[in-house]
Amino acid sequence: MKLIRNRAFRLIVILICIGIIIYESISLYNENKEYNIAGTEYKEIVENSVSVAETSELPPGATYPPLHVDFAQLKSINKDFTGWLYMPCFDLNYPVVHENEIDEYIKKTFEGKYNSSGCLFTDVLSTKDFTGMHDIIFGHNMRNGSMFGQFKKLIQDDGKDIINSNPYVYIYTENAVYKYKVFAYYVTTVGSDAYSVVTSEQEYNDFIKYISSNSLYEKPADLSLDNFPSILTLSTCSGRSGSGKRLVIHSAKVESWTIN
Repeated sequence: MKLIRNRAFRLIVILICIGIIIYESISLYNENKEYNIAGTEYKEIVENSVSVAETSELPPGATYPPLHVDFAQLKSINKDFTGWLYMPCFDLNYPVVHENEIDEYIKKTFEGKYNSSGCLFTDVLSTKDFTGMHDIIFGHNMRNGSMFGQFKKLIQDDGKDIINSNPYVYIYTENAVYKYKVFAYYVTTVGSDAYSVVTSEQEYNDFIKYISSNSLYEKPADLSLDNFPSILTLSTCSGRSGSGKRLVIHSAKVESWTIN
């Protein structure tokens, strides 16, 4: 009788393991399928809506990467489109939307399709035109490196070298192009002061103190925050799913150009 019980127990364990393997295989297949669908969508968006601008189209003295973004085309696809993000050191080239309600774009692509890849988005408390004292863009930490998936390299590899190779973030809006310089990054938690709402000089100074006490990156010597330049934060998940950890990159606006 004991032998029969042991055999039955082993059989149950084997069946459970097989079930787990099948479940994980199906989940991985579906995940990769969604990644591919989202990857194709965003690749087509770049091909159809972004091009290299002619020198004559740029404002006098402009030094930003000469991207021409078709705002009319992108707004016809998604009325929440608010700007284009380009970050050379990670080769990030994505549209950004402004959410109307919390987590609206967590699992919705730019074209409005359900997909775990979601879309890059600014939160409801950020300004739509990137003129606030602190604006935030959220994106998923994708396993295949898309969206903000490459940010994990800052922790896994020598992040300083990655940032130093080209420490700038560019935001293209319908009326202006903004250039930001990265001055901090670190791992934090959901709801920490890394996500502070900043509307006054005192709140700004308190925010910078918090960033300085947590940053894994030394602020560039040539970057001054004395005149309260706008801060742009890029945020993604860090570590295992559900851990509540977040990886944030802070950058300060250093130049801007009016377009159109």
